[in-house]
Amino acid sequence: MRFRRQVPWASRTPRPEPSAEPALEQPDSEPQGPFLRTVSARRFLRDALIVGATFGVGYLIASAWLSPVPLFTSDHAVPRVLELPTAEAQRKLAELEFRVKFEAERPHPTVPRGTIVWQDPAPGTVLPQNSIVTLVTSAGPQQVPVPDIVGLPLPYAGKVLAAAGLKIGDVDTVASDPEPNVVVATRPPAGGGRDPGGRVDIVVSGQPRGRTSQTARIVQPLVTGARR
Repeated sequence: MRFRRQVPWASRTPRPEPSAEPALEQPDSEPQGPFLRTVSARRFLRDALIVGATFGVGYLIASAWLSPVPLFTSDHAVPRVLELPTAEAQRKLAELEFRVKFEAERPHPTVPRGTIVWQDPAPGTVLPQNSIVTLVTSAGPQQVPVPDIVGLPLPYAGKVLAAAGLKIGDVDTVASDPEPNVVVATRPPAGGGRDPGGRVDIVVSGQPRGRTSQTARIVQPLVTGARR
């Protein structure tokens, strides 16, 4: 007969039983992307972000320094209003809160009357709000002075007016001492202005006054003698 010898510690220590739950996987502390798993890739990304931010800040500073229009102020560039009608030019400047000041008109050979021919400051100048913009409107083509044709026969007076770029307008006749068809007055008078190609009204002499009275004196004796 055999006897087993029991070890004291072996009988007291229970055997570990297998667990039914699956073992939990340890999370990977490294990034999932293969490019970001290295230290050099992280440094490259950091340097790229720093360079991009530096470039953006530098671009904003350069734009604010070189740009004619401020980025963060209420200043505006003066618009171009040359060759615009007066009402439209005023409206365009009022939209940007500029004040308008008009100076005396100036003649212009081609720009119609009432059109802007000069502005100060020049277009594109940056000014704060409520600044004054001076405008000058066109007075149209420069007027031609009426030549002095009083005392000239009507045909010759017409030639003088044509040489000055003017035309004969209405012709009125009045009884006068000079011989007939002699210019005695003009409207407007000599030195007045007319647009190029404008008309000048003329007053010429008609039948002399002395001839009318002399004819009356001759007719009266004839009538008296016939009665006798």
